[in-house]
Amino acid sequence: MSEQTYSVHRTRRAYDGFMTLDLYEATIRRGGTEVTVVREVHDHGNGAAVLPYDAARRTCLMVRQLRLPVHVVEGDGLILEVAAGLIDPGDESAAEAARREAAEELRYLVHDLRKVGTFYPIPGMVTEQMNCFLATYTPADRITSGYEADEDEVLDVEEWAIGELWAAWQDGRLRDGKAVVCLQALRIERPDLF
Repeated sequence: MSEQTYSVHRTRRAYDGFMTLDLYEATIRRGGTEVTVVREVHDHGNGAAVLPYDAARRTCLMVRQLRLPVHVVEGDGLILEVAAGLIDPGDESAAEAARREAAEELRYLVHDLRKVGTFYPIPGMVTEQMNCFLATYTPADRITSGYEADEDEVLDVEEWAIGELWAAWQDGRLRDGKAVVCLQALRIERPDLF
């Protein structure tokens, strides 16, 4: 158990738009040491991510889209991800948000949705908790109307062999943390698919 104690207060809001950015001051104490720090805290809500898979064909559905921070770091911002998004105010749960995101981004209805975990993607700066799910799909679950991705999302839907996606994780082609959590959960739950 930690011997640290701390106190926190918000000093000011630096930005209020799609997300908020607040400055917080924290005083951390342990033993006879006391340190005061100022940190930026980014809040844009919580998210849901889903990796749908077809056990009979040993495939899964992914999206590829532009992420500007990836472009800034690597020069190529098109990154492979699981379907994911923020939990909207109208969503009754993270699971409902995951189903909606699969329909909007992948254009598939998913079944047998089950939660595999929740984690903080960037706990040192962002308040978001990411809720990760696995689900099943078949080719018959493809939808052609009724759900639309956000107008600022340009998505390429890709169907991957599960074994090839695992190889992409091992060789560095798959770098989306949400996807890695979901894929590892699938490997634990269904090692026969790999």
